[in-house]
This record gives sequence, C-alpha cells and structure tokens, in this order.
Amino acid sequence: MKRILLLVAFGVAVAGVLALAAAVRADGPPLLTEYPVPGSPLYVSVEAPGRVWFTLPDQNAIGRLVVTSTTDYSVVTYTVPTTNSQPYDLKYAGGAVWFTELSGNKIGRLDPGSGAIAEFTIPTLGSQPAGIDVLPGNPTTVWFTERSGNKLGRLVVTSTMDYLFAEYPLPSGYPNAQPEDIHIQNTDSIWFTAPGANRIGNFKPSIWPQSDAFRLVYTGGGSQPWAIKVEGLYPWFTERAGNRIGQFFPQTIADFRWYTLTVPSSDPYDLAIGAGYIWFTEHAGSRIGQLHPTTGRIREFGLPSGSAPKGLAVDANGCVWVAESESGRNRIAQWCPPYFRYVYLPLVLRNFQ
Repeated sequence: MKRILLLVAFGVAVAGVLALAAAVRADGPPLLTEYPVPGSPLYVSVEAPGRVWFTLPDQNAIGRLVVTSTTDYSVVTYTVPTTNSQPYDLKYAGGAVWFTELSGNKIGRLDPGSGAIAEFTIPTLGSQPAGIDVLPGNPTTVWFTERSGNKLGRLVVTSTMDYLFAEYPLPSGYPNAQPEDIHIQNTDSIWFTAPGANRIGNFKPSIWPQSDAFRLVYTGGGSQPWAIKVEGLYPWFTERAGNRIGQFFPQTIADFRWYTLTVPSSDPYDLAIGAGYIWFTEHAGSRIGQLHPTTGRIREFGLPSGSAPKGLAVDANGCVWVAESESGRNRIAQWCPPYFRYVYLPLVLRNFQ
C-alpha cells in the first residue's frame, strides 16, 4: 500500500486565469483595474500616483490619465502638431512631458499646465528617434536613440528659442545596431540597447570622440535586448528573442546574469525598477512580471487574453501602470499591492492499493 499526502498552497502567479480569478475575490479590493483610453497606448510615464502619461502613436497624440478612484477618473489627449509624427516613447520630468516622434523626426515637449507642445527637429533626416530619458534642470538635458540614424542624440534646452543638439554615431563596426532604449545612469554614463547588433552599450560623453567613449557588450547571437534601466551599478534589460531578463554583471565569467521566463516565447518587452523589484511586460504572453533582484524569484500576473502589454512604469505607492497595446483593447491597467493573493487548497488524503 502506498500512502500519498498532498498539501497544495500556491500563489495566483501560477497561471493567468487563476490570477484574474483571485483579483476579483470578495475578500479584498481588485488587484488589477483597467481604464479605457481613446487609442492603442504604447509607453507610459508616471507624473505622480494616479497621474499617468502615455503615447498614442496611431492617434498622433499624448494622453493623460488621472485617477481619483476606480470609478472616478478622467482621460485627456493632446494632438501632436506634426501630422503622422507617431509619438513613441516619453518621460515626465521637471514638470514637463518629453517624447520622441518616431516618424516626425522630432523631440516634443508638452506643458501639462497649458497643453502647449513645442517641437525640436533633429538634425539627421529620418533618424527615427525611439527611446528617451531626461535629466531635468535648467537647462534640461534630453538623451534619445536614433534607430535609423544609428546614433545617440542629446538635446539641451534652455528655452524654445535656446537649445542645442549633439549627435554621436555608433562605432563603424555596428552599421545597423538600431539603438532602441536609453537610460541616464549619470551625466557621464548613458546606457542603451542595440537589438540590431545583439548588444547593450554604454556611452561616456566626457571622452568623446575617443574610440573608447562607446562600449558595446555582446548579449548572444540572435538576441534582441530591448528595454534597459539601471539599479545600482549595473543595468537590467529585457531580451525579447531569448525570452529572458538580463543583468549586466561584469564580476561574473559571462558578464551577465540571466533569468529565463517560464512560458516560452512570451516576448519580454518593457522594464521598470521600483518598490524593490524589477518589473516587466510580456507582450506575447499577456502578462506582467515581478523579479526580485536579490533572490531572482519571478512571479507573473496574467492579464486578460489579447492584452499585448508593452510599456509600464511604477509610481511612488508601488502601483504598476501598464499599456495594453492590442488594437481594440485600448486600456491602461493599474496593478497595485499586494500584487498577488494566495489561494489555499484543502488537504487531500488518498490511499492507493
């Protein structure tokens, strides 16, 4: 006779369907709330808890979501002056919203108070500005990637009439690096992803144009590093083709620590750091994930089928804001602590002859 004792206790992160079921249980408020917006959102940036900005590329607009409660919220959109400019990435910083215009070849600045939008034309024609990060101050310094221009760009703005562009071509050995995301670690350490070259990179403007101003690190054949953010000394990034999250960690033999996602081909897309975790979206898997940077533990929360999440950001209260980009869904989702609820199954005892 064999006696089997089975005790099961699991988190709702095990499967998306279970996660959603737990989110609407009567013993607590919803963990996930969705807010309809007039278009397909791509990237998001948090101004403050309950105040979120997002890009609407197909609608040629920047959107703002203000949430007072799950039933009291407002959405406003601001049309970009340049027709079909395709606003792409954005960053709220220093009281303004800065964004890239992928097809418009411009950097935009939106004044939340007046709604006025100023645009700054990039010197390289058809450069396709993609990722953006901002160092606020007077003047304000904006760093961005040029996907087709194969450059990093810097815009220093004192006023709409007083500004200066500088562009930094990637090394000639990487003619089609297609730089995508960018993050300012400090004024002399700019991190970026180069999916076309299977690399992440670091740029030190203080020693430009010396050849070692750029350092590009190989992330593996066929890899596609996409979003990048820095926590401490080294960056974290999503690796779409490899279905994993990476941390550049040069103290290891391979220079990287890898955290592979449990579901194949989930396409980890955007990444954010906050509330003690690394957060990421799974575009093909319709999930959002949480990675503990010390233990490496990954937990995932299932979104409604077909959400196709892309951009995300974390606010000061630990709420994660997610752009559900699938055409026709058109929502910004808010995922708040405790993030997961646990369902405890009963003790099951069975005898088998």
